Amino acid sequence: MYEELQGPLEAVATADFYRQLIDFAKSKVPVDVEWVVRYSPFAPPALLHCAKRVEIRTLVDLDMVNKLYDGGFYKMDPWFRYWTSYRAPGVVTAENLPSHQAKDDFYSALKPFLGDMDVIAMFLPAYGGNSITMFLEREERFNHEESVRLQEIYPIIRSLHEVHIKSLMTQAWLGAPAAKDSLLQLPAAVQILDMHHRTLYESEQWRAAKRQFPSFARAAETVRATGERRSTKMDFGTFHVDCMDFPDLWGRNLKVITFEHSQSVATPLDIEKAISEFEPVVWTPREREMVRLILWGNSNEKISEVLDIGVGTIRNHRKRIYDKLYISAERELFAMFLNSLIGEARVA
Repeated sequence: MYEELQGPLEAVATADFYRQLIDFAKSKVPVDVEWVVRYSPFAPPALLHCAKRVEIRTLVDLDMVNKLYDGGFYKMDPWFRYWTSYRAPGVVTAENLPSHQAKDDFYSALKPFLGDMDVIAMFLPAYGGNSITMFLEREERFNHEESVRLQEIYPIIRSLHEVHIKSLMTQAWLGAPAAKDSLLQLPAAVQILDMHHRTLYESEQWRAAKRQFPSFARAAETVRATGERRSTKMDFGTFHVDCMDFPDLWGRNLKVITFEHSQSVATPLDIEKAISEFEPVVWTPREREMVRLILWGNSNEKISEVLDIGVGTIRNHRKRIYDKLYISAERELFAMFLNSLIGEARVA
């Protein structure tokens, strides 16, 4: 086991830590695509790492997926919705994800760029109400034994994650430059108080916020009295309180107060409404229905079954739709649709 953990252990408090941690998970369960995402209740998600297996058969366009996601498609992300709604750490499979319909929306729309992937997520709680979430994805379905295997190693992964966070905080307090890039994985505006509410540490970003916002210090003083895992929203941002132990540096029962600037976190999309309103050209009633079924991820055979017409006729309808849009492939139709969602997100 030590040899398997050597990579993440050596990468603690570096920007490479979560890539090494997900490599450890992959040593137990083979995957095609991997992601590490930071989820915050108060800000849009941040992609920390993504990669795919070199010999993967499916054409996975990670650049396109990331561009669409960052542009606003994260509003449909069911895992983001899961964390902001429940904040429940652990291993979560696609089958036991509560917002099942939203999952179908999200993956159907990304299917032309990502392929037909099964997903398992590992949520690792961090201070500030955040989660560092590791995603394992592959074409072949994950079986029960593999899910159990990930459940079994989750406590080890979470413990390493906690060591990493505490090491980052320690390095930041010592002024180590290596900690700066790694702290981008988490909110960097931090204040640490002892059990008597005396200030032990303030990050550079915390001091900068005090200078920037006149009422910051007064708001922070009010927040000190709140309980653990409480969030307090102000006009200029959100404070969050956690309790942590740093026995070798500051002691136990410490309050860690984090601050995040106000950012626009878009509300979830109504995908059915978005599809029905997608009309870059004037559709005939049949074309509108065809586009709707295509954007829901249906194959020609499935569309033929739904509309009770031949597959050859479906192909002819597709060609006319593509000709109208001056495109030649389904991927381009999805790109147009998803780009329209991004435009709506920016307006919102």
